[in-house]
Amino acid sequence: MRPEFSPAMLKVFLRARIADAVFRAGGAEPAGGVRYDATRKAKAGIRKAAGVTNFEFNFAWTGRLNTAEARAKLWGALGHVPADHGVTLTDDGGQE
Repeated sequence: MRPEFSPAMLKVFLRARIADAVFRAGGAEPAGGVRYDATRKAKAGIRKAAGVTNFEFNFAWTGRLNTAEARAKLWGALGHVPADHGVTLTDDGGQE
């Protein structure tokens, strides 16, 4: 069985990673700006680690990033490299 590296799945993984980072930073309770700051820092950390633009990250955040190169970089920053699973991403949002 091959894992799915679709734009929708990338969206789910990004949001889960950010939610975890916010929780670990103490932002689970709506107190002050802790949640906002932790979200901003976590998003920036992943974006910088992947080496993608803010525009590309925002498209990935909404599940609309189809560019294969940017998706591969973001998946790599999340610790899941598509090539390690024998998957090649395509620019139409799919995979081979």
